[in-house]
Amino acid sequence: MNLFKYIVVVAFLITSNHAFAKKWNNPYGADWAFGAHFGGTAFFGDLTLGESMLSATPFSKYFYDNLRLMAGITLERSIGSIIIVSGNMQYGKIQSTKSTSNAYFVANVFEYNLMANINLTNLILGVDRRRHFMIYGGIGLGLSESRSWKYTLDKEKLIGTNGFGSPKSPNGTYVPMTETMVPIALGIKFYVGNNLTINLEGSGHAINSDKIDATPNKNSSFIASLEGYTYYSLGIEYWFGDIHRTSKGKSNARYSSSKGSASEYWSKNKKGKTQFKKARRRFKFT
Repeated sequence: MNLFKYIVVVAFLITSNHAFAKKWNNPYGADWAFGAHFGGTAFFGDLTLGESMLSATPFSKYFYDNLRLMAGITLERSIGSIIIVSGNMQYGKIQSTKSTSNAYFVANVFEYNLMANINLTNLILGVDRRRHFMIYGGIGLGLSESRSWKYTLDKEKLIGTNGFGSPKSPNGTYVPMTETMVPIALGIKFYVGNNLTINLEGSGHAINSDKIDATPNKNSSFIASLEGYTYYSLGIEYWFGDIHRTSKGKSNARYSSSKGSASEYWSKNKKGKTQFKKARRRFKFT
């Protein structure tokens, strides 16, 4: 699957979700957002002092020794109050060092994936339109394109490369290594104003390759052959859509919560319209 096909798939999902939302009169499903994010990466694989994926976290010295930056964009669509589908593209660098092998490597990575996320807050605590945050988790599928350089620690000598395939056409650029990958994410979003969210996210990106660090693994098992990176990011999203698309103060059991409907909330507040606007804002982002 090339980038063009990926964009077509995302566009199809967005338009089909919109039609589904209109058919069932679901204001959650009519919401979509565009955002950007950036953060730090850490590698897990053969050429690393860490023993597992958990070693590559901001709580370990290893993470900061090999910290590299990554940034990307995302297009997101809410489907109901629980499911969120997003398409992501990101580019950055990863690096890792192994002193016992007297080597380190650096790599450029471009990734595009499709994620299915679950609103864990609504799933566990129930739908609440006035909640100021959302905890979510997700899993996806995508492709990564990478190019790696491996050096010695002492003499800075190039001792290995990967992702330098032959050009597809005469005088063309070298073809990077393309592999399937599975991202798994856990994060939290904070609602800021009517249309903005800020999110903190940690994710692991398992790539179906043993070639990212240009270092072969003698273990032939599937798990041992997986390499990848963790990515900890800060992001911001702008949510498009009509902020006035609500139940107009009418109680609707489909969107009821443990804290009452929008009409109940309005009737209990002496401040009237001002307070009801706040309830409507919560209704949109749930």
